[in-house]
Amino acid sequence: MKILGTILNWFLVGIICLIAVSKYANGNWLQAILLTITVLLLIPQVRREINKQVKFTIPWYIHSGIIICLLVVVYLIIQINKPKSIYVSDKYKNQFMSFYDKQMKDWPTPYETKYIETKYGKAHVIIGGPKDAPPVILCHAGALPSWSWKYNIKELNKYFRTYAIDAMGEVGKTILYDVNKHTKDGKDIAELYNEIFNKLKIKQANLIGASYGGYIGTNIAIHHPELINKLVLIGPMGVTPATASTLFRITLLTIFPIKPMQNSFIDWMVAGDKEKTKEIIDWMRLVFIGVRAKEAPPMTFSLEELEKVNAPVLLILGDKDNLVGDPQKVIEYTQAIDEIQTNIVKASHGIWAEQSEDVNTLAINFLK
Repeated sequence: MKILGTILNWFLVGIICLIAVSKYANGNWLQAILLTITVLLLIPQVRREINKQVKFTIPWYIHSGIIICLLVVVYLIIQINKPKSIYVSDKYKNQFMSFYDKQMKDWPTPYETKYIETKYGKAHVIIGGPKDAPPVILCHAGALPSWSWKYNIKELNKYFRTYAIDAMGEVGKTILYDVNKHTKDGKDIAELYNEIFNKLKIKQANLIGASYGGYIGTNIAIHHPELINKLVLIGPMGVTPATASTLFRITLLTIFPIKPMQNSFIDWMVAGDKEKTKEIIDWMRLVFIGVRAKEAPPMTFSLEELEKVNAPVLLILGDKDNLVGDPQKVIEYTQAIDEIQTNIVKASHGIWAEQSEDVNTLAINFLK
């Protein structure tokens, strides 16, 4: 029994240590200090040294009571400081907005912006291209707002009226009203975009989605097929199960957003041209420490769900895309979609930016 108690004690020490390090890494100094004190009090050698210094043995129940009080105080601090926004602080929000505006100075075509009122908040939309051209909805990758389409927009606007939408609950200029009220699953996503389509007075459109944007587009095609004419999926989420490696890396980075972890994740995610995607990498470094997204997680589509996609699909995959995985397995799995074309290009996960010319050519030819 004593051995079991010792094992549990050291297990608790290890868990609280990890949480404390995470709090230090995220700049939550008070919580980190209180947790560090808790860890010290749980270590038997420290307890013996305290008893030695005060010259009497502190009863176990008082010692335990102090530890419980410290943990309760940490919990109360967390509850008091519970975020009311996806942004960790106003300082980070301002940095993101400044970064966003700077990137839009490089937007190569004339555009206008519009806010669309929805049940979750105000969706920010960048609109450009000929007014009488066919509409194309642009759904960006996760953690990257609509400015990330600047690599593709010039060619797209030659042929299409584009609507680049900042995702709800993600970093960008879209405003989520309540962090506790957000999309929970694919059906919620489809209903949200049905509302946006209606407000934009678009009955049907082509849609280009990258990464999480591909997950959004696929859900719309499944739950509101009448909205989608053709669908271009670029390294989309949801077409393969998340690997243990992916989940481990993302979890580790969330807990410890320190520079070495950031570098490791970026090297793993963007194995391609880092110079061409420098702005994306710089933005992602800010995302690692300044944002906690609130949206439906990208669950793997079942074969039955993929069979419901009636729109013609162009699937563009990167040969070194670690997030999506083996392109051949993706191609095999997505054959459940009745009408699908597939292309593999030399890129990692940032396919639309790394190989913008190839992506533009493939997408435009398919949509035209």
